[in-house]
Amino acid sequence: MKIEEKTLEPLLIAGIRTRGKYSECDKLFSTLGRRVGRHISGPGMNLYYDEEYREEDADFESCFPIRKPIDVEGVDIRELPGGRCLSYLHHGPYETLCESYEKIFDHSQSIGMQIKYPIREIYIKGPGMIFRGNPKKYITEIQFLFKD
Repeated sequence: MKIEEKTLEPLLIAGIRTRGKYSECDKLFSTLGRRVGRHISGPGMNLYYDEEYREEDADFESCFPIRKPIDVEGVDIRELPGGRCLSYLHHGPYETLCESYEKIFDHSQSIGMQIKYPIREIYIKGPGMIFRGNPKKYITEIQFLFKD
């Protein structure tokens, strides 16, 4: 797999931001699914606002892209800005994401890139709603936006 540079279009999202453990995103995705389910227009994603890995007190937001603006209590509806980014497709379980992050961080430093936070993780293929699936077949896109 290679790191690519691409341009992202702005994206309308529904999200819930929290501070806590990364594993809590399952509950957030479940809540979002119940509240905005019929409006979802693409795969789920997490936005990471911290500049380093945090075990306990991570600042992150679980989101889904949606078709149109809606009003939902407890859910932030807004446009996620587009822009130039580095993109890397991680194939495999979430437990090995750190290896892919290392590659994209190293590449960003080698080209002198300043990263615009939040970092994005898009879950292209992951566990299903009922069956866990095979983690070796998960596909997660990591996106680092360039600072202007």
